[in-house]
Amino acid sequence: MRRYFPLFVDLTDRSILLFGAGKIALRRLRGLVDFGAAVTVVAPDIGEEIRRLAQEHPEQITLRRRCYEQGEIEGAALVLSAVSDPDVDRQIYEECKQKGIPVNIASDQTLCDFYFPALVQQDELVLGVSTSGSDHKKVRRVSAWLRKELAKKKGGDRMKTIRIGSRESRLAMIQTQMVADYLTENVPGISVEIVPMKTTGDRILDRTLDQVGGKGLFVKELDQALLDGRSDLSVHSLKDVPMELPEQLPLLGFSKREDPRDALILPRGATEIDFSKPIGCSSKRRMLQLRELFPQAVFQPIRGNVQTRLRKLDEGQYSATILAVAGLKRLGLEERIHRIFSTEEMLPAAGQGVLAVQGRAGEDIAYLDGFFDAESRDLARCERAFVAALDGGCSAPTAAYAELTPDGKQIFLTGLYQEEATGRGIRRSRLGDRSTPEALGRALAEEIKRAEQ
Repeated sequence: MRRYFPLFVDLTDRSILLFGAGKIALRRLRGLVDFGAAVTVVAPDIGEEIRRLAQEHPEQITLRRRCYEQGEIEGAALVLSAVSDPDVDRQIYEECKQKGIPVNIASDQTLCDFYFPALVQQDELVLGVSTSGSDHKKVRRVSAWLRKELAKKKGGDRMKTIRIGSRESRLAMIQTQMVADYLTENVPGISVEIVPMKTTGDRILDRTLDQVGGKGLFVKELDQALLDGRSDLSVHSLKDVPMELPEQLPLLGFSKREDPRDALILPRGATEIDFSKPIGCSSKRRMLQLRELFPQAVFQPIRGNVQTRLRKLDEGQYSATILAVAGLKRLGLEERIHRIFSTEEMLPAAGQGVLAVQGRAGEDIAYLDGFFDAESRDLARCERAFVAALDGGCSAPTAAYAELTPDGKQIFLTGLYQEEATGRGIRRSRLGDRSTPEALGRALAEEIKRAEQ
């Protein structure tokens, strides 16, 4: 393996081209701007965070809303690509090589003249951590350790510890670790401790949620830990959070949304649903919509964490099951997906794919500002307002999915509710102003109530 020499370079006013506008591009952009570079971001779609950063640094950041074009790199001192399109990456790389411009392709370490290190800074000290692209987890681990040690030296070994409560399941711990990693990597002077807990909902697996108290069973113990001071934050899958929360324990913010859709999972080796066996499903929301897709199907409840459900499926107890795409991605189990349902086929649960951070009212949580996502916040509030207005929950036959319009100024909300008298699903959509997401959610709920009468 080639080893790369750590050369520190003055980037002040140097012209740098950055292709792409996703998470990786955002991290690259923040680092470059901190060191005075003049960066041109080229991407067909540019998200709110990069647009906001460009507004804060208008002299340094230029935005071009288009795809890569041949000849675009002329005059650049450095080129970085984070588009994750192999064909485009290869074109950018080859043009840079022809013109002698150093290039970094984020998705392919073999197409890199240099690597973008993890940066650790304190006062005049700047450290760059890299494994020449071979071990990103090791880079994060070493960078976090360096930040912690430098903070100890600066603070006289006095660090603030943030304790994050989490369910014990593997998925819950992975999701909590996402918040912990953000804090460790971006907030100097703190250490993070994850406090795992087994909730009532995790212990009672022989009955469906609506039989034992609903989704509140997944947060009861975490709420109590916050109230007792045994934890400072809790991390939840937003779809599992009750609509009614204690006033002293609000939701503080929301992560960027992962894929919100549901997926069909078959036993290993199967290529289609065997309708002689039941589909494992405990969600009335999913069953209501699955009956439209598979009228010949029968259903039996299935409980437990993702691994438990997959084991029961592979043992032959069920012909199929339905799981959230977001959870499968976070667990690295995408290969188990047989089919992803479109949101037209299967409307997701309100907040599906979003992580919610909960804490105590009145406490300063500015250290989480960079983790929270404004788009997720507005869409989640809209969806949850719709469900709350219909008195719905995780086990109730209610669904909601909100999307921003292309200009980012309005929200298009689709909601689903099962009519109690007939059992039929009522599905409606409505467009509303992004500035009042809860009002849109309530308005659509009222429209569906009128349709039910």
